[in-house]
Amino acid sequence: MKNGKMILFIALLVIVSLSCNFLLPTSQSHIPGINNISQSAINLPVLDPEAPLPSPGAAQLRTLPAGGSDISTLIGDLEAAEQAAMKAVVADLKAQMPVSNFPLKHASLSASPFGTSAFMIPSPSKHLANGEVFLLRYYQSDVIYQADGGLSAASVIGFISSMFTDIFNIPVAFPTKSFTQTETKGDATTNMNMEIGRSEDGSNHFGLGLKSDGAKNGVSVKTDLSATIDGQRCPTAEGQVSFSIKARLGSESGGTGITQDLTTFVRALVNDDAEIASSTFDVIQGTTQVKGGRQVYVETGETIKFGTNYTGFKESNWRVDQKTDNATQEDFNNLESAGLKAALDLGLASLISAEHSWQSGGCTKIVAASPGTVQPGSTTAIPVNVISTFDGSNAPSKIKVALTGAESIDPTSLTKTPGTLSYTASNENGKSATILLTAASKRGKAKLELTANTGGTAYHIFGSLGDFTQDGYACPATKSFTIPGTVNMKFTPTDGNSGSVTYSGGPFGAYGDGSYTIGDGGVKLTIHGCIVSSSGTFCNDGAGTLTATPIDPATCVSQ
Repeated sequence: MKNGKMILFIALLVIVSLSCNFLLPTSQSHIPGINNISQSAINLPVLDPEAPLPSPGAAQLRTLPAGGSDISTLIGDLEAAEQAAMKAVVADLKAQMPVSNFPLKHASLSASPFGTSAFMIPSPSKHLANGEVFLLRYYQSDVIYQADGGLSAASVIGFISSMFTDIFNIPVAFPTKSFTQTETKGDATTNMNMEIGRSEDGSNHFGLGLKSDGAKNGVSVKTDLSATIDGQRCPTAEGQVSFSIKARLGSESGGTGITQDLTTFVRALVNDDAEIASSTFDVIQGTTQVKGGRQVYVETGETIKFGTNYTGFKESNWRVDQKTDNATQEDFNNLESAGLKAALDLGLASLISAEHSWQSGGCTKIVAASPGTVQPGSTTAIPVNVISTFDGSNAPSKIKVALTGAESIDPTSLTKTPGTLSYTASNENGKSATILLTAASKRGKAKLELTANTGGTAYHIFGSLGDFTQDGYACPATKSFTIPGTVNMKFTPTDGNSGSVTYSGGPFGAYGDGSYTIGDGGVKLTIHGCIVSSSGTFCNDGAGTLTATPIDPATCVSQ
């Protein structure tokens, strides 16, 4: 009897052992290609919100398993419909956001003060952004891809949702705003909905939904994609970032479909150089596959930790949360690791976007005033501070100082703000300088250019602007001056070489205003002007250039 009980006990152990080994990944890591994460996370191109945005639906359709119908003819239409919907929502957002409170005015997004990236995802029209707006990352930047850049559907929707969150979120609390848009292109239609808001504590909320469908020649497709982001995307004073991103990626065609429900909790620690020192991703994936009339579901999760630059990864807490009884080892191998990889892609894309924002002045800003026009040989004190863009609180930062032009700046760095710089001007008239301040801290990076000049620059300005002929002197160009002629043109400088201009007079009661710059190319004007006649008042926008010949400031009084 005892031997029988022992045999039964051993048999139970074998069964338990076999059940524990069932539905395990066949590779060493649960996530394929994780060793290459650091490689692909440092060479990503730029996503331009003014160009056609990548289509999450098109990227998702490309993941349908073998056995689906031929959908290639519909992917292009669906991509165009989603791009048109997102373009319309971008325009709607720009129109509704309170621009007066918006530090990243959209017109400036194509020219980041932090430089231009050499890596860009081109749109189908091969349009390239002029500057760095928002980072995408991919490891083959010299290859031209479709509009989604060859990225996974999870990466695309992670980047798209994070772009809206990070670029269009203003630095004040505001109630959630909702937007909807429907677009049809060819044989596909997209219904898009979006909501965006910011709480009093500075945390963000964003939601995006894209439902698309199309049919052509007896072939039909459907996609259902959504994403939400909640949490703190700007680093705290301790350098902590914490947010969650959830997404649903679903596509169906010809009775074959796949849906991934992804949840990623992201935590990162930022160092004094505004770089990620470590990051943790708690990922959960639930994948449903329908194929050949059979439906199977697998849900798993785990924790992935990285060191600096996404190196030194560690996986832990892997588990199977749920599965259907009919799930086989082959199903598990096909769905589980791909789902975890998608959840990690989602979190990485969102963190990379947040990182780009806080490293590009999205979370902190430098407060300092330009010396402007100063006396030759004079010394000007420049108080410098760095504050949070959201609540205006101090964000103590180290400052690097770079001077271009005459004469000197001291010190060339500050170990911690607030602090004071001292600018010494040239002993000569007509000399200028640019002072570039770069701040870095656990809360982010920021840049600011300050200008200084010793004045005294003078010009003989003359030439024609259509029917106008002008001739006069700017003595000096750093103070208001008038150039007479067909009309009287009054120039009001804001610095040594640019400012505003107004004019009036002439035979047609002309009047107008605009802006100007003085440089090697002369005086370049951009003006909104009007003339008055018996038939009414007629206005138009235009541009022109007057010749500007430098002269000795000492001769100004005799001109």
